[in-house]
Amino acid sequence: MDRRALLGGLAALVVAPALAQTSGSSPAMPSGSSGTMPMNQTGGQMSQADMQHMQQTLQLGMVALESSRVAMNKVRSEDLKRFANFEVQEQTTLSEVLHSMMEPAATAATGSTGSQSNPSSMNVPPMQMDASAHDMMQKMQNQQAGAEFDKMYLQAQLQGHRDLLQVQERYLQSNPQNREHTNVAKMARGHIREHIAMLEEMQKTLR
Repeated sequence: MDRRALLGGLAALVVAPALAQTSGSSPAMPSGSSGTMPMNQTGGQMSQADMQHMQQTLQLGMVALESSRVAMNKVRSEDLKRFANFEVQEQTTLSEVLHSMMEPAATAATGSTGSQSNPSSMNVPPMQMDASAHDMMQKMQNQQAGAEFDKMYLQAQLQGHRDLLQVQERYLQSNPQNREHTNVAKMARGHIREHIAMLEEMQKTLR
């Protein structure tokens, strides 16, 4: 599997509509506006299903990202080490894509400045790990490098990817109307399935 394809594919899904938007005009969001759903790349409001999918994907992705950062320096299996390295890249890219979809101006022009290009100004609530994720991360950080850590990381990634797959499936079954958001979910679903297959195969060889 060419795992770099996900990075390029996800970026293309956002860059294309963003570039198209720069050729036309779109109403600016009032700086003091409140009480409305965030705008998506096409200039329309995001639905509740869009927001829920985005927040759940970001939250689970953050756990996969942070656990993989820990694993990069501790796993002994070369296959798992490569997996952790690419997982960090992929989850970082996916997070950037989802955040950029919240604010059209964030990717409309590379030369944009000010609050429009500042991720902190986007209408994305800060992601926080739940209690079980915090507990898992603490155990991983305290576990010494070795076979037990490898098994712990693999199992965490396997469960996390299964949860991520369920999030994508629920969203895609909800008849979403946001084309770009739907495309991101479909691409993510395909790669998550591949990751699960890879992890299950690696699980057979770990002793």
